[in-house]
This record gives sequence, C-alpha cells and structure tokens, in this order.
Amino acid sequence: MEPGHHHEIVKLVSEITCSTAFAGAFSSFFSIWQFCIAQISPFFVAFLAGVYLLETSAVRKSAINLFITSLGYSAGFSVVFALLGSSGAGMAGYLLYHIKDLRMLSGVFILLTGALMIVMAFIRNLTPVSPRIFWLLAPLAGASFAFVYSPCIPPVLSQILNYASQPENAAKGLLLLIVYGMGLSAAFVSVGAPFAIVIGRLAKGIERPGLVIFGCAFFLMVMGIMAVTGLTIYYKAFLLSFFVE
Repeated sequence: MEPGHHHEIVKLVSEITCSTAFAGAFSSFFSIWQFCIAQISPFFVAFLAGVYLLETSAVRKSAINLFITSLGYSAGFSVVFALLGSSGAGMAGYLLYHIKDLRMLSGVFILLTGALMIVMAFIRNLTPVSPRIFWLLAPLAGASFAFVYSPCIPPVLSQILNYASQPENAAKGLLLLIVYGMGLSAAFVSVGAPFAIVIGRLAKGIERPGLVIFGCAFFLMVMGIMAVTGLTIYYKAFLLSFFVE
C-alpha cells in the first residue's frame, strides 16, 4: 500500500471512535442493510423465543433468563465477528482459510441446539425444566451465528476493516471490530427480545407453548441445515435480490 493511502486510512479511522463504531453497527440493522443481516436475524429471534418459552417460572425469572442468554450470545458473536475481520492481527487468515469447516461445525451446533429445545419442550410437559443450560450455550450460539454470517460491508465497517488490516493497527482495529459486533448484537437483542416476549405471551395465551417452542427449534434447525449443506450462500443471494430489484 502506498504511504499516502495508508496515512489517509489512519486519519480517516482515527476519527472513528468506539461510540461511532457501535452506532454505525446498530443503525445498519434498521437500514437497507437489513436485507443482508436477515441471513441470521430471524433465526436469532427464534432462538430467543424458544429460550424464553422454556422458562416456566415467574415473569421476572423469564426476563432474567432472556437477558443472560442475550448477553452470552452478544459476547460470542462480537468476539468471533472481530477475529474474522481483524486481518492485521493474523487470526483472520487462519479462520477464513478454514471457514467452510467452521461453518459446517457451527451448523451442526445450531442443529443440536434446536434438537435440545425440542427435547426440553417435551420434558417440560412431564416435569419443570430450567433453560439455564442455554446460559452456557449462548456464547457458542453467538460464535456459530458469526461464523455462518456472511456480512455485507456498510461504510463504517469498510473503514474499520481497512484500518484493521494493517498489523500496526491490530489492537485498536480489533477493539473497534468488537465494539461494532456489540452494536450489531445490541440491535439484534433490542428487536429480538421484545419479539420473543410477544411470541411467548401469545403462545401462553393460546395454551400452546410447547408447539411454539417446537416451531422455533425447527426454524433454528433450518439455519443449521443451510450452514451444513452450504445453502446459506443461496439464501443470502435470495435476500439481496430484493435489494437489487
């Protein structure tokens, strides 16, 4: 890279603070970029709704369960998202080289998570179950979603990626990417959590929570199948076709 161009990138990204990175990611969720983010956002809502419905205790415990699960998911997603983009740190090259295998493993994990939801949905009819196991699984779910996700590149992310590609900027670039991932995760949660609560209340209102959990788990497993078979790329192309048209 020419010195002048490198200086231009440093100057440009020096103006991007953590708050700008967070806001840029958060706002992208509510923009035209949602056509790309929809690769994973509906499945995240299904995941949260299923976890929320598995809690049979008081509303307060359900809310706490939803919060901790969302926090774990956000942590896993943000870290992996950042590592995949921080080419200057050296880790991105290794991860991207093995991305097909990582996506396949992520798909298997998502499939198993959906299957666990179904098992727990049946068990809850016999005895109360605690969905706290998903507190442990949530970071892995977030990491799996990050591996499966093939992001489009909004302007703020493009600037950060260019900056993070330089070895001397590895630390700050990684930090900005983590914050960007947190902003995107925050948008997921701010929309997904209310949807999960609404779906949960509707399911309990019609006295069919088990059936809705099964539906959420099945939807989640569809994502896993697409990741394992490589169909995710066609799903992304289908979503982007709406944007192109």
